[in-house]
Amino acid sequence: MPYYSVHHQPHDQKLTGDQQKLKQALIESGEEWSPSWHNLLILDPTYLAAYVKLRMVPVSRRKLSRKVQELVLLAIDASCTHLHDHGIRLHTAAAIRHGATRQEIMEVLELTSVLGVHAVNVGVPLLQEVLAEKGNVLPTSELSDHQQGLKQNFQAQRGYWSSTWDPVLALSPDFFEAYTELSSVPFQKDHSALDAKTKELIYCAIDSATTHLYAPGLKLHIRNAIEHGALAEEVMEVFELAALMGVQTVVKGVDVLADEIGKAEIRK
Repeated sequence: MPYYSVHHQPHDQKLTGDQQKLKQALIESGEEWSPSWHNLLILDPTYLAAYVKLRMVPVSRRKLSRKVQELVLLAIDASCTHLHDHGIRLHTAAAIRHGATRQEIMEVLELTSVLGVHAVNVGVPLLQEVLAEKGNVLPTSELSDHQQGLKQNFQAQRGYWSSTWDPVLALSPDFFEAYTELSSVPFQKDHSALDAKTKELIYCAIDSATTHLYAPGLKLHIRNAIEHGALAEEVMEVFELAALMGVQTVVKGVDVLADEIGKAEIRK
């Protein structure tokens, strides 16, 4: 999950026994050792030890399989609000090691790609409010036969309906139809690789990520996940994995700090 520098070589410094144990603990948590982690180990092993403890919670309890955990982390890193290249590669490789198929990984990317539609989900209600202020109320209850057919198709393809789609369907049925087709690809019988519960957990992951925090969608997909058999502990584990994103501030910044310390020492 965190940022990993591939442009810096670790300091040529032999690790103590305690440092070696901490390095091994981080690797066992599922992280990949890197120059960035080395810098953090040298500069603040106390913080690194605390992160390892946090990172180990979902790994040790493991309400979700390691494969699903890696797919969740992949979705978060591949989200259009994050696009963390090295994390995408790292968690793709880890998911494959834990048994994920090409189709499953592709499906995670496809599920994650629909995050862009939240521009519509957030924008349209505000548009409704502004129109109402001008005395122009957007009708959403009276659907044409064509719109009714689009609604039924969405329900058949996606397995649910939310009132958040009503104004979208009313205002732009062409967009709604195209979005339904795009978002339904991972749900087609000849295309679907993940079970319904895992799909909803992926949606929970990307909506709960710190870079997005889309509460309306998150509540919807929590409900859907529970209805598809997810346990509260499984949903909680998704949130625990999403929370790991915060450490990127330290892991990315520590490379800069190490570089600047080195430059300052040279200038002395």
